[in-house]
Amino acid sequence: MAAPMKIIVTGAAQGIGRAVALRLAVRDAYLAVWDTKAEGVEDTAALCRQQGAMARAAVVDIGDAKQIEAAVAVFERDWGRPDGLVNNAGIFPRARALDMDLAEWEQVVRVNLTGTFVCARTVAALMKEDGRGAIVNMASGRALAGAANGAHYSASKGGIIALTKSLAHDWAGYGIRVNCVIPGITDTAQPRIEMGDNELYAMGAHIPLGRIGQPQDIAAAVAFLLSDDAAYITGQSIAVNGGAIMIP
Repeated sequence: MAAPMKIIVTGAAQGIGRAVALRLAVRDAYLAVWDTKAEGVEDTAALCRQQGAMARAAVVDIGDAKQIEAAVAVFERDWGRPDGLVNNAGIFPRARALDMDLAEWEQVVRVNLTGTFVCARTVAALMKEDGRGAIVNMASGRALAGAANGAHYSASKGGIIALTKSLAHDWAGYGIRVNCVIPGITDTAQPRIEMGDNELYAMGAHIPLGRIGQPQDIAAAVAFLLSDDAAYITGQSIAVNGGAIMIP
């Protein structure tokens, strides 16, 4: 029997991050779920434990490298070196480019892109010792299509796609696979910043598969990329969007 996987999931208090954690919460798995929302991430950990996982919540701001390094050190101390990392955490404020404060731009890039890099690098340093590991980064359809009021968000997510390929090159020799999932519009809190439920669900009519995505759709792709079934896949960005954005 294979040893249980030990995985870190960031941004796990709600939405896609929670769905990923629950998808990975098979019996005997070791899950560290991180978020800045203490109550939400504790609820996620509790739900994972109900499925038989060993799950612990931690309040971690991935915009702070010291917090990342401290949380990874606790993981290693208690459970050993991680097998997997899901870089899902991110922020998504809205502002048009001409009105955007530079501090807001820098915050989004620091959390979404730099935070993803620091998490990946910190965990990969441990995975290297085992000669194996899998990292999945979360981008966005906005990385491909852009957003009129989200230049900072789109740019940070586009950077994640390029970062994924670069890290896959750098770390393949250590047996570490790095891939990326690109969700389309998904039934989470993020699109509700700008639209209500009716408008959100109506967008499904314009998607080839006839509906918007559910967090579970994204979680399934993440779980596959972490698994041994994806052992020969690295440096790839997989769009999970019902066909809404076709990647050449």
